[in-house]
Amino acid sequence: MRKLNVFNFLEKKIDAAEISAVTVKMMEQAAFKELALHIAISFIANTLSKCEIKTYEDGKETKGLLYYLLNVSPNPNQNASQFMNSIIEKYFYDNGSLVVMHNDRLYCADSFDIDDTNPLKEYIYHNVAFNSQQAKHQYKASEVFHFKLDNQNVKNLVDLLYNQYSEIIGLALQTFKATNGRKYKLLIENYKAGDPAFAKLYEEVIKAQLKTFIENDNSVYPQFKGTDLQEFKAEAGRANTTDIIAMRKEIFDTTAQALKIPLSLMYGNITNINEVMKVFLSVCIDPLADMLSEELTRKRYTYDEWARGCYVEVDTSCINYVDILEVADKADKAIASGLASIDDLRPRVRLKPLNTAFSTSHFMTKNYDLAENMLKNLQQEGGNEDEP
Repeated sequence: MRKLNVFNFLEKKIDAAEISAVTVKMMEQAAFKELALHIAISFIANTLSKCEIKTYEDGKETKGLLYYLLNVSPNPNQNASQFMNSIIEKYFYDNGSLVVMHNDRLYCADSFDIDDTNPLKEYIYHNVAFNSQQAKHQYKASEVFHFKLDNQNVKNLVDLLYNQYSEIIGLALQTFKATNGRKYKLLIENYKAGDPAFAKLYEEVIKAQLKTFIENDNSVYPQFKGTDLQEFKAEAGRANTTDIIAMRKEIFDTTAQALKIPLSLMYGNITNINEVMKVFLSVCIDPLADMLSEELTRKRYTYDEWARGCYVEVDTSCINYVDILEVADKADKAIASGLASIDDLRPRVRLKPLNTAFSTSHFMTKNYDLAENMLKNLQQEGGNEDEP
């Protein structure tokens, strides 16, 4: 989750107490939104991190330098999972992420500017920064991987909606604190308004004693003659969290819908995980995987290379956990029909391909045949019965 920053946009001097109060208020009101975004983006990033990014040369799967960079170690400071998480986080928070190859290593930019005024020419990326260090030169569009799918900034849409609810959330929090906090009134006899001696006594002695008494679970308050400490009673029925819970749910629901995550997955209330994951993969993960595959392919290979079968594919087929015993019948059917070889199916159940002539062959039982061949066989059998 990203840190919240407090800016003095009015260029006025703010003391420490005011900064602390503002920070606490902002963190309380922004916690729902930041938590919802963090959970949603983590779901997506962690899911994509499980995908193998396959590379193909001339139609055959290969594991060269690009495969190593995308699946093992993109750069000296990150592994592939951390790298994918940074890409997805930038993608949603900044409406796009930029990856640059430098010295045969891949790096995700923290920030960048883009000159896209002329759509008939290559876009120019400048002010590209990595860990707050700005690159010395500009990049052409063909030299970078720019991952961007939707035109709308999803985070900005969530922020816009949240701004409409922030006042309500703040009021609900204030009401909850006011009704659940303990308040007292101190009755003092023979007190003269403006008496400097009593004002000094109150600030240095009585106020300090009151603070100690209220803030500690086990404490004693010395009550002097002529004073009476009484507690205010909160109105019945006001101290509840219904409004706060409702606002939290609204923010979580909206964030899930904006990022195309099933609500049951967002809340962790899953009764039919397979069906939920199918929806999640279809409407959220697969479009992102296609976007990543297309951008990596078009920037890495020319048209002629692509036409020969050179491309990159983010494989989402192994995201779901599969029990080999539960799918044994289906796997047998796929092999027996000639749809897949043994090595085609082994990675689906977390087993390595055997890479043998037997495991890479396609089989088909005698139950599968062309209708014409079956009719021909029947005719031949009938003809043989008529012969003397």
